[in-house]
Amino acid sequence: MAVLGTLKTFQGGHYFGQFEGSPKGKRIQSKPAPKRVIIPLKQGFGEEATAIVKEGDRVKTGQIIGRADAKISTPVHASITGKVVKIEKRPHLFGGQSTIVIIENDGSEEWQMVSTSPSFEKMTPDQVGKILYEAGVTSVGRAGFPTAYKSSPATPDKIRNLVINAVETEPYFEGENQLLYEDFDKFVNGIKILRQALGNIQVHCGLAYNKARVYEELVVRMEFYDWFYLHELRDKYPQGDDEVLIRTLLDQLVPSGGNATEIGCVVVDVQHVVAAYEAVVEGKPFVERVVSVAGSAMKEVGNFKVRLGTPVRDLISTDSPSRVILGSVLRAMVPADLEAPIMKNTPAVIALKEATKEFLPMAGPGFNKDSFTNSFVKVPFIKKKATTSLNGNERPCVNCGYCVDVCPQSLMPIWIAEASVNDMLERAEALDIFACIECALCAYVCPSKIPLLDQIRQGKKAIKK
Repeated sequence: MAVLGTLKTFQGGHYFGQFEGSPKGKRIQSKPAPKRVIIPLKQGFGEEATAIVKEGDRVKTGQIIGRADAKISTPVHASITGKVVKIEKRPHLFGGQSTIVIIENDGSEEWQMVSTSPSFEKMTPDQVGKILYEAGVTSVGRAGFPTAYKSSPATPDKIRNLVINAVETEPYFEGENQLLYEDFDKFVNGIKILRQALGNIQVHCGLAYNKARVYEELVVRMEFYDWFYLHELRDKYPQGDDEVLIRTLLDQLVPSGGNATEIGCVVVDVQHVVAAYEAVVEGKPFVERVVSVAGSAMKEVGNFKVRLGTPVRDLISTDSPSRVILGSVLRAMVPADLEAPIMKNTPAVIALKEATKEFLPMAGPGFNKDSFTNSFVKVPFIKKKATTSLNGNERPCVNCGYCVDVCPQSLMPIWIAEASVNDMLERAEALDIFACIECALCAYVCPSKIPLLDQIRQGKKAIKK
């Protein structure tokens, strides 16, 4: 094993403090199986699967209910045991429509496991890849996980580096940090399993520098594996994004608008690694994940194992006006309604108190609010408050340059946004609009409250059309 270099970081970015309503340090609890689940047949990476069940069928937990082996996709599983009551088209959280399967729980807990073997070291890459595919693990990540099956645009022979993201810097995303501590053995063996599926490749693990206990244990457990490289990283947002992580660890650039497999890399996170172990060793399909339930409006915060397809409503505990966000609070993926389901790539459900009129707003953010300009230093024992960013109206750009300072891709966000809203699409392309990873820091730090991320997204859509 090689421990590489001193603390690594990147240009731009932002260090977030701990916000009010954070589930940091809370042990993972299991939520009871819901009364019903809503399972989209398009989850994670890949095309939509085709339903292989019909209304009225009884299904078991872990049973495949949708697959499309001829397409680049991954099978979808039932996450509870019960009756299929409806199959229909509904709007998908990430745009367009998707077929959804609604299952009502009958109170029993019958599992349909995948074929497996605890001696994964003796298995061929194809055998490991088949289990990962059949268990639904290969759909996680920006470009899926390459196997001999059509689970990614790449095939295993095209991959040279497996990159593991163990540095979570997104506000409120604490579930995977806790999973790393509680399922450490599964994490270590899951790394070996994923490498087994890809063949003789290098593995690079980016670990936040403040996880000393995990660091020391990894050094001991992986000491004799010359293919494993451990990197300590500063916990600056958005270090966990594929483009930033690969550039920091490998000094390689992901093509603008492309994905990591195009340069021979696969990026996985802690949840993905643990799910790989559970599939190959325990035979457990990927039907639940750890979700952080957090936010200033949430009465019960914590890290929970939640069945996929669970409606967001089942996780909400708030009696104050709030804005519910499914996923990133910065990227603002707001569910259209509280019936939106938990999916494979849903790390958090966040409820924030709606902004209220401030007394003496000219006084600045205050000690307990996050301040990009660092006008107010961090005070021990005082947690920062995140609002829904609705205080005040949009104003003209004041040329402060904050958006340029924080951009991890070294872009000019305000210029790209202005070109987008003014239909100057050739100029937006010349400014490398597709290099934007939509981390939303530019909009977050803008003192004029210009919705830079929305404007850049608008430009990308116009160019694609």
